[in-house]
Amino acid sequence: MRAAFIVAPRKFEIREVETPKIKDHEMLVKIEACGVCSSDMSGYLDSGSEAMKQRMPFPRQAGHEPSGTVAEVGKNVTGYKVGDRITGFFSGACYAEYAVCDPSDKLGRGHGTIIEKIPDGIPFEHALGEPLMSLVSIARTATPEMGDYVFQVGCGFMGLGVIAGVAHSKLREYIVADLDDNRLKMARELGATVTLNPGKDDVVAEVMKITGGRGVDVGIEVVGHPPGIKMVGDVIKNNRAKLILVGWHQVPDTYELVSWIKSPIIYSPQGIGMSTDHQSELTRAMWALQKGIYPINKLVTHRYKLEDIGQAFEDNLNRVPGYIKGVVMPWL
Repeated sequence: MRAAFIVAPRKFEIREVETPKIKDHEMLVKIEACGVCSSDMSGYLDSGSEAMKQRMPFPRQAGHEPSGTVAEVGKNVTGYKVGDRITGFFSGACYAEYAVCDPSDKLGRGHGTIIEKIPDGIPFEHALGEPLMSLVSIARTATPEMGDYVFQVGCGFMGLGVIAGVAHSKLREYIVADLDDNRLKMARELGATVTLNPGKDDVVAEVMKITGGRGVDVGIEVVGHPPGIKMVGDVIKNNRAKLILVGWHQVPDTYELVSWIKSPIIYSPQGIGMSTDHQSELTRAMWALQKGIYPINKLVTHRYKLEDIGQAFEDNLNRVPGYIKGVVMPWL
């Protein structure tokens, strides 16, 4: 089979490797699609800490947002059969034609395998279970109350998905900041009521003006870099605001946290991290996808062949015009 390996900073190789042999408790999954996630970029750039580099030496594999078809089933596996369409989290090496799934693993990475069957009519490239279950976890954690002011910074794939799951008509304002005006336009379509561009607007001043100088009740950070953390800290209210940290902060950096003396309640609700019921989040995510709560058809904008994975990562890094979410499809 073919599989993608990161062999040096910003360099992929497609290699022919042996198709995995499954054990009696495992399944072989034909990978139909795997999302390109910004959390994979540090491994691609080799920008993580020295400890991370030692844990993940070159050549590295990546890909943790798979959907696919069950190709082979071990004799001890129950509940699944050849031909089933599944999604979720079961491997971190899914930029490949096949991957092994162990439905019996309930402990790996602290949560084990998390899989769900894909509803009929949902394309593989839309059934990205891992980020969708994270979005469900975020929505269930944020839970702003009637009349709240909500502020969010970041309108990438995850940020737009957060708006789709959190915004509702009982909020006083849902204020969103991003540097991309096209993404801000989509944010309004998904429920944001005020959009601000930090390249053009004094975001903190505008938020304070909107809230009468009080600050927001809920701040949501979906950037993954220090400026996003500072911005939400600057606009939250004093005393027990809720701060939702969605951004994936994995590169050593310097953070200014002085605004946190306001004593916010801090959550980091990435689905496979904070959730206490991973399977429930994934099941709810597939229901939400069927109901159209997450407009994934608008958010998945680019599809790539396996041999074009380097371009997929570069497009993610460079925020090419129109790009929101890329998906690698090994059999395209």
